[in-house]
Amino acid sequence: MRVPSQLSHVAMSVPEGTLTGAYRAEVLSFYGGIFGWSEMESLRRPDRLTIAVGRSSYINIRERRDSMVCHGYEHFGILVGSAEDLRRLWTELSNEQHDIELEPLAVSDVGEGSFRFRHLLPMAVEVQYYAALSAATAG
Repeated sequence: MRVPSQLSHVAMSVPEGTLTGAYRAEVLSFYGGIFGWSEMESLRRPDRLTIAVGRSSYINIRERRDSMVCHGYEHFGILVGSAEDLRRLWTELSNEQHDIELEPLAVSDVGEGSFRFRHLLPMAVEVQYYAALSAATAG
């Protein structure tokens, strides 16, 4: 029997001592500014930062002695609502003054596509627009 499911969260670890007030503020300002993400205050702990991503998912960042090591491909993906949003976000990130690792924008003839970037988080973020997926998650 199939059971409907949905991704709830992505967990990643950072070295102990990373989740300072300044780091938290920088992460929340950056990702809040571009995606509207915000901290889930009820889950806040000195060694944990939990960020709401959309209506039903979140990112859990934990300090750990054995923190993760990412070598380039490790990422999670998010969907945007239109080809225009995809292009606008890539352009905005390419003009940022922050130290952002930004990959080229890959777009099909119909405007669907993706790009990845890494900033402040151990894992990269892949921003995607695919009409069928974006329409299915809208609303």
